Amino acid sequence: MSSIGNKDLVSRSESVDLAFTGLWSGSLNLGCGTLFFNRDLPNDLFFNKLAGLTCLDDKILEDSRHLFKKHDTIPYIYTLNQPELDRKLLERHFKLYDVQHVLTRIPTSTAKSSARKISERESMAWSKTFCSAYDCNEWVLAVDKIVRHSCNLIDYYVDESYSSCVALYESNSVLGLYCLGTVPEMRKKGLAALLIELALNEVKKRNLEFLMLETYQKDRLLDFYFNLGFKEIYRKNVYTI
Repeated sequence: MSSIGNKDLVSRSESVDLAFTGLWSGSLNLGCGTLFFNRDLPNDLFFNKLAGLTCLDDKILEDSRHLFKKHDTIPYIYTLNQPELDRKLLERHFKLYDVQHVLTRIPTSTAKSSARKISERESMAWSKTFCSAYDCNEWVLAVDKIVRHSCNLIDYYVDESYSSCVALYESNSVLGLYCLGTVPEMRKKGLAALLIELALNEVKKRNLEFLMLETYQKDRLLDFYFNLGFKEIYRKNVYTI
């Protein structure tokens, strides 16, 4: 599929992405884009980024670099099929750090999948699973605060063994799948795939159009998702200094 795909599909998927990120991070509108930052999750390329860019002049670049520095985090800048912006970043000594692939799947059948939806008072169980899965146990209190404050807007699930987790966010008739992870000792047992099936069931139950997720090239999970029936609709370049 083309790297840009259907414009309406891309627009709606990007809207879901920016809204979900804004629930986990602070945000500033810089006119031509939005800067997201979370000092409690330092240097994370998803929760600390300049995204949604429509232009990139010297002012927005310098403002964003200043703000990244102010928030003590590495600057990550996302571009979406924008060769001119890519060129400007390379000229200003940014380098391509990673590629984020955006994938979708439309559910074709309903498979049984059980998991526990986390309530606000159970937030720490999800947070511990997430932090263990992503090897960031030092963030557990910060993550738990986010989960507690966003439980009414984001659906957080763990599998029955509390070994795998996922966050589901609905907007624009799209269900976004985020924070999918499994603790190291329980990987390759199909737990993440079961949570994906749960998400697909939710798409059908809520009469939504499709399930959307994002994965980074460096994580080497594209084949995993392709084998589960996902298709790439577009991709974003991620730059840093």
